[in-house]
Amino acid sequence: MDGLRGVAILMVIFYHAYARWPNSVPYGNQYSEIMFIKYGWLGVELFFMISGFVILMTLEKCTNLFQFIYRRWLRLFPAMFIVSMLVFSTARLLFVERPDGIPELRDLLPGLTFIDTDFFTRTFHSHWGVLEGVFWTLFIEVQFYFIFGIIYFTFGVDAAIAALIGLFSLYIINAPFVWRFAPQYMGWFASGAMYYLYFKSRKNKWLCMGLFMSLLSAAFLPKMGVDAKISASIISLIFMAVIMSERLQSVLSSKYLVFIGFISYPLYLVHENMMISLIIKLGKFIPTLPKFLLPIIPILIVVAISGLIAAYVEPSLRSILRGVFEKNTVVKRL
Repeated sequence: MDGLRGVAILMVIFYHAYARWPNSVPYGNQYSEIMFIKYGWLGVELFFMISGFVILMTLEKCTNLFQFIYRRWLRLFPAMFIVSMLVFSTARLLFVERPDGIPELRDLLPGLTFIDTDFFTRTFHSHWGVLEGVFWTLFIEVQFYFIFGIIYFTFGVDAAIAALIGLFSLYIINAPFVWRFAPQYMGWFASGAMYYLYFKSRKNKWLCMGLFMSLLSAAFLPKMGVDAKISASIISLIFMAVIMSERLQSVLSSKYLVFIGFISYPLYLVHENMMISLIIKLGKFIPTLPKFLLPIIPILIVVAISGLIAAYVEPSLRSILRGVFEKNTVVKRL
């Protein structure tokens, strides 16, 4: 899974570096039609499948919903806090070229609470921003955790997967009342969960159901053309092939991909605006540098920053938080 995470984050990074901001970067849309770059945003859907796989495995190791949510929060919050402080404190001083603009103090709140900006906009009747555009996927992840976790501990794994499929089915028929639950992504999570059940039991029914659900999710990608849906289907087939093939698992166990997968969470959170800002700076500082090479140094910089966060800063903060919360006897038992 770390190797697959590495592939997913590289897809997203190259998409953001070469295709997402043509009006900001020196090379415009010169490279945006390269296949791996053009559809690199599908790394998000790959992340969702990985999450479905891993979260079901995590749920099986937890005894109740509170334990699951606490462990998930302890996994997600430290990096989110560190990246949020880093982004907010450096945006105005070092990265004024940020394509998302300079954040306001209140823009810290959605990321730190993992609550969608729409909630704050509705609550306070004014537009509410977010530090990094990529945070939207974390809001969906957390919705998935609660929906899947509550039903899993109440009714069992089959009902939990059925609930995800049900939400996705309601999206297909365009039922308006489910939109706040991001139903268009629940098929990817369900697919990952079913692939996990196949990986665990080797029962072909789960493999077939996982493949069907991922291909259906690809077919119903919102507002996307045929090429994008075909590319998403290929991603689905690759995921299935990895689950089935020990040789592919060995390839994805490359120390380089595993390292990128290990740092993928802080890297995902921090990379976009910082990287684009650095690309713009570098283009002005070294105008003779071949345009295709401009993102390489910024990518290496955000990788180095993320590596430090993942290896040193994040574990230290997590240890502090665990020590604070587990002074409480109830939490300590978790």
